Amino acid sequence: MAEDQPIPDDIRAQAKALGLDRLTEPQLRQFMKAAQVAQSRRSVLDTRSLVAADEPAHVYRLA
Repeated sequence: MAEDQPIPDDIRAQAKALGLDRLTEPQLRQFMKAAQVAQSRRSVLDTRSLVAADEPAHVYRLA
């Protein structure tokens, strides 16, 4: 996306929903680029066979 094109309203709404409503225009462009990269990475993951139990637990125990 070119620097002179306006930032879509859905990107602004997404940033605001995450509490990022005070971002500058350059920061919003970085956010937009990061969101696009994250979506493209998620789209190539095969998640059809995964269930909730496959999510790694963030619990660490000393043995």
